[in-house]
Amino acid sequence: MGDGVVYPSVFVVDGQQHGVPFVPPIRRKRRVCWHSQGFLASLVILALAGVATEGYFLIRFQKELEKTTSQVGEEAGAISEKSIQDRKLHAEKPAAHVLGAAFTTSGNGSLQWEHSKDWAFLHDVGYQGGSLVCIKPGFYYIYSKIHLMAQSCSQQGQNSVIYHGIYKKTPRYVEEMKLLENLILYCDGKGSEFWRQNSFLGGIFHLEEEEQIYVKVSQRQVLQIRDGTRSYFGTFMI
Repeated sequence: MGDGVVYPSVFVVDGQQHGVPFVPPIRRKRRVCWHSQGFLASLVILALAGVATEGYFLIRFQKELEKTTSQVGEEAGAISEKSIQDRKLHAEKPAAHVLGAAFTTSGNGSLQWEHSKDWAFLHDVGYQGGSLVCIKPGFYYIYSKIHLMAQSCSQQGQNSVIYHGIYKKTPRYVEEMKLLENLILYCDGKGSEFWRQNSFLGGIFHLEEEEQIYVKVSQRQVLQIRDGTRSYFGTFMI
């Protein structure tokens, strides 16, 4: 061989040679990324914390809702019970409404009324000879309406006055007490033959036990009864 000559490497492959030792491959160790695992663990912990917080607030909201619902139910029940008691108390208050009857007078000159037919009634109020008798002391609204009518003004002197009044009689005094009064000018139509007029009285007064109230009219012949809707008398406690 001469100098300066490069010969290629020659490898001899012989599957039957047993002199060459077997060298196992070297396993590379897996590189563990601790940063990624730590980040994932943080996310899981945050998610669990969020679920726990949401569950806590849901439970608390449910308790508050049940508490509020219970309070509303109790208040509604109390209001309903109070309303029923108020209605019962109102229903138990004395009241009376009497209707026009024959309009005959009693010994004190008061009008007589129908107190037990149609829609007339007495509730904790007495009736005696045309008078409503107080049973329970208190403030009462007292009212009376009369309807007056005449076919011809010749029945009365023209420009005469008709008196419509509510009076009270008390055991403490001998004389009657005038509570309300209205003066109606009869035949004020200036030549009209047919005449009609209404008179209404109403007011609040204090009544004691056994005191009586009644109605007087100076000209009873012009009063109109007509099924009790035109002339009536009544009272109720307020």
